Amino acid sequence: MKSQSENRGIGPSLRVGIWGYWRISLVLIALLLGSGCARTAQLAPAPEANRVAGEENSAVAEVAGVRAVVNGNTWSGEPANLEDQFTPIQVTIENHSGRPLRVRYNEFALVSASGFHYAALPPYKIEGSVVTLAATRPFFPYTGFHVAPYYRMATPYWAPWDGPFAFDSIYYGRYYPLWRVPLPTEDMLRKAIAEGALDDGGSLSGFLYFQRVGGNVNRVNFNFDLVDARTGETFGTIRIPFIVK
Repeated sequence: MKSQSENRGIGPSLRVGIWGYWRISLVLIALLLGSGCARTAQLAPAPEANRVAGEENSAVAEVAGVRAVVNGNTWSGEPANLEDQFTPIQVTIENHSGRPLRVRYNEFALVSASGFHYAALPPYKIEGSVVTLAATRPFFPYTGFHVAPYYRMATPYWAPWDGPFAFDSIYYGRYYPLWRVPLPTEDMLRKAIAEGALDDGGSLSGFLYFQRVGGNVNRVNFNFDLVDARTGETFGTIRIPFIVK
């Protein structure tokens, strides 16, 4: 995994000769050409995926009573160029499994043909055991959804889950720092799916923000591990194939 690069400026006292200026110019040109060649990855359902009628970029799958509709080309919020840095995915989940469904970022992934896992980044910063972000009214629609206990201080609009739901400090510590200032924006936070539990008969719809899919990747699978929120039992995995355009 690549770490964020550090910007190093050229101080006013730095003296370079003509060859130094040429070297700097060549580096800048190479950087500009490289950034221009990098493509913005957008996901479209693979030919074998089950399409959603009337939604060109959406695919659907159902496993063990859990239905997921996934769209990889629907971001229209702020920032407008989010896909240059990350891969936003809109996900709608309906739970008719007969059990509460756990919704946790580390149970989602985009998986390439080589087996590389692009992780869903946690949009909220957790310190200690609670969200440290100021209250943000959730925008994503849901019914029968209860947030993880560590969101309890973040906003009065969410009802907390009363069952077991431990905070995964290792996952947050690994992936939250990948955000680049000034991301995530308030718009991204309002539309983000939160961690929690989805009641049987409940539904939710919102965005997950994945590590940026590389321009040399042709296909990925959207994977969602289905876990009982009460018992921790894994009872299936939803897999939806996408091509990278």
